[in-house]
Amino acid sequence: MRVRLSTPLHAPPEWVAAQLQSTAVFRHITAPLVRFTRPGGAPWPSHWSPGDLPLQMRLLGLLPLGTQTVRISIEPAAQDGAWPTLRDNGEGTLMRRWDHRITLQPMPDGRTLYTDDIDVVARHLPWLMTPLSAAFAQVFYRHRQRRWRQLAARHAADPIADPLHTQRAFDHLLAAFASDAGAPPATRWRWLEAAHVLGQTTLSLHWRSHTAMLRYALQLRDLREAGGQVLRLALVPLGHALARLPIGNTGRARVSALAPMGPQPHIKRLIDGAMAAARLQPVPFLQKTGDGA
Repeated sequence: MRVRLSTPLHAPPEWVAAQLQSTAVFRHITAPLVRFTRPGGAPWPSHWSPGDLPLQMRLLGLLPLGTQTVRISIEPAAQDGAWPTLRDNGEGTLMRRWDHRITLQPMPDGRTLYTDDIDVVARHLPWLMTPLSAAFAQVFYRHRQRRWRQLAARHAADPIADPLHTQRAFDHLLAAFASDAGAPPATRWRWLEAAHVLGQTTLSLHWRSHTAMLRYALQLRDLREAGGQVLRLALVPLGHALARLPIGNTGRARVSALAPMGPQPHIKRLIDGAMAAARLQPVPFLQKTGDGA
């Protein structure tokens, strides 16, 4: 069954195309209806690229929906000067086919007509579950488009602001930690400390920084650090509820959980590098025909 929904966004196609490359934007527009995570707690890439990316899904962050493989590809534009189509021809635990295409069409007033086109086939009891999946797709993509309109409106109000820049930089730090697997623990801890300092004013990022620290402490069999991270995870919701966050604190068990800390040069250097890397650039594989790459 097929679902097709369109909505105008108060932003030019160039801006929308740049946002489409960001996995942080994807998580923003799908939340809180569906929460996506990487299997095994793997870090997110900061940008989408052609190929497969397995994800785990939870409805409202609570009900497991199984695994879904996002399979990104680009379809050439139908005519010169148009935008190519971004396609996710995915499949998963519940879906035999979840074929999603995103098209962007410039509007005369500078806005963008954004269209989601989805073809769904359920994996089990397709005669029953395919219509139900199509109904869910209607709800899910209407929710996504509403979040897109909100994001575009914020951009229209302040074109310089990028509300998801910090989240992309945070993802960059965790990805750097994961790719630095051969480095000594003291070096790898610095990536996690920088992620904690950067993300501690945002509840979801603060929580993720401590869960990453807990996993690494357990990997190192450092029980003292692991115990300290369990305590800090318990304190995270309370700290945000009371607005008592020790700014600059590295989040490690060896420092007081309540003590603000001044900027440390090595952490500032890592954060500055992550913030620079997180700036959205033109998408090499999603550019208007004739623009070049």
